[in-house]
Amino acid sequence: MHSRSAVILCIVGVLLVLGSGLATAQEPVNVSDGRLWGIGMQAGFPYGGLVSIRSWLSPKLGVDGILFLSGGVYDFGGTLTARGLYRVSDADSTDFYVALGGTLPMENRVLAVSWMGGIEFGFRRAPVLAWNIEFGVTYSADGQFNMAVGTGLHYYFPTRTAAPGEPAF
Repeated sequence: MHSRSAVILCIVGVLLVLGSGLATAQEPVNVSDGRLWGIGMQAGFPYGGLVSIRSWLSPKLGVDGILFLSGGVYDFGGTLTARGLYRVSDADSTDFYVALGGTLPMENRVLAVSWMGGIEFGFRRAPVLAWNIEFGVTYSADGQFNMAVGTGLHYYFPTRTAAPGEPAF
């Protein structure tokens, strides 16, 4: 009789602990909320990439500038890219966006227009960081179509003040 009471007491205790955990469970946090300005690295094919500055001007609209420099003093080259971003889907840790923009290679100065779809992944343990993967197409003014792929990692500057005892991200 004593062991049966102990088993019942353990089951009741486990149910109470589980029930209290469910009652105090927090709503999922959208890690992309409050992202305004970010700096990072964006690499892509066919036009390269290096330093990227990204800004979400509103929850749906953003801009992105990417600079890639190569060569030396006498054979300086690289690309300059400017894009507009539109966030199609905003989930808790993953966002889907489309990007439309232009790239100007410094060597041949033939403008290329690109249209890409991107997925930006946020990190719950490091919400100021975001990693993205992009796929799409480019068309250059000299008549070439190319497949375009890219990836990047951005650090978004914290935009809100933390409550006492809360991390500042």
